[in-house]
Amino acid sequence: MFDWLEPLQLFRLDTALILTLLVVSVHVTFRVGIMSLAPMGFAAVGGYTAALISTRTELPFAVGLLAATLFAGAIGALFAPPVLRLRGIYMALGSLALAQAIVVLIRISDFTNGPNGIAGIPVEVRTEYLVIALVVAFVVLELGHRSYFGRAAKAVRLDERTAEGLGINVFRVRFVAFTAAAAIAGCAGALEAHRTMVISPDQYGFATLVIVFTYVLVGGNGHWAGPVLLTWGLTILRDMLHVAGSYWEDIVYGLLLVLVLLVAPNGLSDRSLYRGLRRRWRGRANPSPTIDEPAEKVASR
Repeated sequence: MFDWLEPLQLFRLDTALILTLLVVSVHVTFRVGIMSLAPMGFAAVGGYTAALISTRTELPFAVGLLAATLFAGAIGALFAPPVLRLRGIYMALGSLALAQAIVVLIRISDFTNGPNGIAGIPVEVRTEYLVIALVVAFVVLELGHRSYFGRAAKAVRLDERTAEGLGINVFRVRFVAFTAAAAIAGCAGALEAHRTMVISPDQYGFATLVIVFTYVLVGGNGHWAGPVLLTWGLTILRDMLHVAGSYWEDIVYGLLLVLVLLVAPNGLSDRSLYRGLRRRWRGRANPSPTIDEPAEKVASR
């Protein structure tokens, strides 16, 4: 299906699709008011699980992908209770500490080949597989967005105490979101491992996390389509401008974050932003009559 693309273009497309899965995993936690900095740790769990299964056993790729997704989700479920007990910046720091602990454990372990990583991972991922994975993720996200869980998640994000007063189990909603986000990140890590053929602990650093969080924060938590479309748009833009991996990319992301936080604190997918812009536009198109100007004259314009 994508054979008409050049190898470099195909690789960039696959990278953007995998990055979209990471953005989706962070968006899932943002939907319930959790600022989790642990997605790269769960991606490392999924990547190394799939890599170890493919290089040390004869099990098929599908088994390794499923095992990586479930194992990352299980790690997320195991550490969700202590992390979710924290609030605000302490929750963010706690989730970041969890991610760093996972990466450090991988780095010092002989079983994972330490800092040298794992090479020779078979290329089992095709662009069609990534598209299918994203379509499935989008369908699940949209069904969840329209379901009772989606409404409960919105209530928890807006006001935790009010949600509890309405009978919503806040801990259960956040536990499910944290676990699901961990599983999605683990799936993304496994797909990346089988796409790049080599992984190391250095791949799961803070730089990628900054990019992912920029997409999520600027895209907003109103709807999953906001961060996803922004991810695709900015990925295409930075490839066209040839700023990927440069200092200019960091500068652009920093300025974009500051600008959006000032103009639209809830992101570009916030409906109230567009309602306000629509009211301003209508106000300019139909100005209210002044004291010196009759209303009939304004209405006749």
